Amino acid sequence: MFEDVRHRRVPDVARTHDNQIMSRDDRTPYWWRPAMDLGTLLALVAIAISGLSFYRSYIYTKQDLEVTVTEVSYMTNQGGVYMGIAFSNGGNRDAAVLRVEPALWSTARVPKPAWVPLIDKVHPNIAVTTPKTPLVVKAGGVEVVTLSAQLNASDAEASSTAEGGAFLGIRVATMNSDGNLYLLEHAVARLILDAQGRVQRAEPAIHQTLRGFEDLQVAPPGDKLQANKRTPFVWADSHF
Repeated sequence: MFEDVRHRRVPDVARTHDNQIMSRDDRTPYWWRPAMDLGTLLALVAIAISGLSFYRSYIYTKQDLEVTVTEVSYMTNQGGVYMGIAFSNGGNRDAAVLRVEPALWSTARVPKPAWVPLIDKVHPNIAVTTPKTPLVVKAGGVEVVTLSAQLNASDAEASSTAEGGAFLGIRVATMNSDGNLYLLEHAVARLILDAQGRVQRAEPAIHQTLRGFEDLQVAPPGDKLQANKRTPFVWADSHF
């Protein structure tokens, strides 16, 4: 009537060590585990990206403003100087361009020659600087400024230097996001004169991009690099 269970055989599968210690997670189907692992990985990647974005936005600071002269034209007989200047902000903070001016290297300045800004308009309705300054160059952005100023040919020819010819330049004042101020002065074009001292043509006096957050005062003849992709287009007609 009663079965003797003392000698009853227990199936081997029920007595295995692995089966005795197996948890619910261990019994999770294998097809479900990759999905769980992928979800965890994506969550970790999202957290890492969020942390990197926060670091770059609020902790890491990169101040990088580049100044590239794109063209210089001098309509000698009409007395008009025209320049194009590109400001490229490769940093992650905004940059301020406070002032941009075309300039002439004046040998008549006392006690020593210096860059003299050209402030006379070529026309009452045309501003010397377009767009007007001060202006903000957004992080990762580019702004192009055009300069238009009056320069009498006789004034340019009277500023001939020992290096030969007269020199046009730029004066740029900038400020970074920390409030530091910088002044940049550099020759951009050489006006070549003939034996009678008249303007005949022009050639570049700059062949590089300049750092906008750097104090730099470069007198003629400018840099002596070879022409390259950052050499501006320079032109002047003959003075007759």
